[in-house]
Amino acid sequence: MKATLYTLAFLIGLGGLLKAQDYGEDSLRCRENLYIYYELAQKRQFLEAYDSWQIVYDICPGSSKNNFIYGPYIAKAKIDQAIENKDTAAERKFKNLMIEVYDRRNEFFPGNEADVATRKALDFFKYNEEKNKEAHDLFKYALEIGGAEQPAAFYNYYFITAARLFNEKIFEVEDVFRDYNLVNEGIEVNNNALNVVIEELIRKRDSDNVALDTKELKELEKAERELERYTVVESNIEKILGPIATCDKLNLIYNAETFAANKSDTLWLKRAAKMLQKERKNEEGEYEDCTDNPIFFGISEELYKLQPSAPSARAMFIMSYRGGDYSKATQYIKEAINFELDPIKRSADYLKLASIYIKRGSLAQAKSACINAANLDKKNGDPYVMLATIYAAADGSCGSNVFEKKAVYWAAIDKLNYAKSIDASVTNKANRLINAYKQQLPDKSASFQLGHVGGEKYSIGCWINETITVNW
Repeated sequence: MKATLYTLAFLIGLGGLLKAQDYGEDSLRCRENLYIYYELAQKRQFLEAYDSWQIVYDICPGSSKNNFIYGPYIAKAKIDQAIENKDTAAERKFKNLMIEVYDRRNEFFPGNEADVATRKALDFFKYNEEKNKEAHDLFKYALEIGGAEQPAAFYNYYFITAARLFNEKIFEVEDVFRDYNLVNEGIEVNNNALNVVIEELIRKRDSDNVALDTKELKELEKAERELERYTVVESNIEKILGPIATCDKLNLIYNAETFAANKSDTLWLKRAAKMLQKERKNEEGEYEDCTDNPIFFGISEELYKLQPSAPSARAMFIMSYRGGDYSKATQYIKEAINFELDPIKRSADYLKLASIYIKRGSLAQAKSACINAANLDKKNGDPYVMLATIYAAADGSCGSNVFEKKAVYWAAIDKLNYAKSIDASVTNKANRLINAYKQQLPDKSASFQLGHVGGEKYSIGCWINETITVNW
């Protein structure tokens, strides 16, 4: 009697999750086992919940949506147990059960097919590493019905299946590029949405001088965590793509013939421009792209006419920069900065702007662009490496004697050391520059005659405005 009263209270608490008409012929058994497994599942005791859940799933699956919410977790716990016990038959059984639960949920509780498809794809991928084509098809279907608003892990694993299918010689390189574009565009949609939320909250906090309430602080923290996840996934995907997306392979896909067939297709032009101008670091730490493809300029012009945007403005920047028209290049990269919502991409655009200012001899403006780049991407050492080269380029322009004019090299070395401390990928390049700049430091004996000694703090004036420690 006591158990029945507890069960009744539990059922009342579940409210709308229950359907009284779906308890089946043995409703008492259904209700009691529903109560038992639900209590265990809430405590994440999924293995212990299995027996009672299986009874409910068999005799009254439509009694509660919880049967299908907790079902995959329970099935996964049994899969993990089977793997640990090296029981391949049980492993296969519960893998099939997990997928069946996802499919039957739509039968008994329709209306959330997109979320179910996403979860099903992710779980299938996790437990079926050898079935890449099936996993890929599930990801593709989930994207089709659910749209771009997918978790970061979804895009990571979706592209991994495409790369694996390429390695298995099932996919051609065009298939990999197609999926890369789908994944990259999906990540961009999510990044932009998160950046809008983050920027609005930060502006309210910093510019309006208004303290964020608890809800807003949690929203900001969540958005920043999510953005970091997408950033990590984007980096992982680029590493996977690198060996595949060589310029030779891209040139086979983006050529005069394919351009002529697609010159009015904005999506094709956008993807082509993005793929060809994608920068990759070589072993020396320098960036390379495929914009020397003869058709790139035609793609850029058509895309900019049809859809002025950050990608098309960047493409026009490259054209102008390569052609030596630095005034136009400045205009286009500033447009890209204004269009762009992603701070990482905007940071890269500021570095491009800095490179133009360097070409034009506007070192103070170049410094300002580098600082903007650094503030937008705090884990990237490249802005500080470029800033070091800007300081070195000021050799002879600040100060009245040889010590003062050469002190800029200490400022440059400081920036290079800081770059290495935040970004290991710039270490080789930074070390090469440090070794070169050390050869340019003020002569020690001449500095002493001018009243400067080791350990001294010296403030460099001009537009540099850095304080350095004299150190040979």
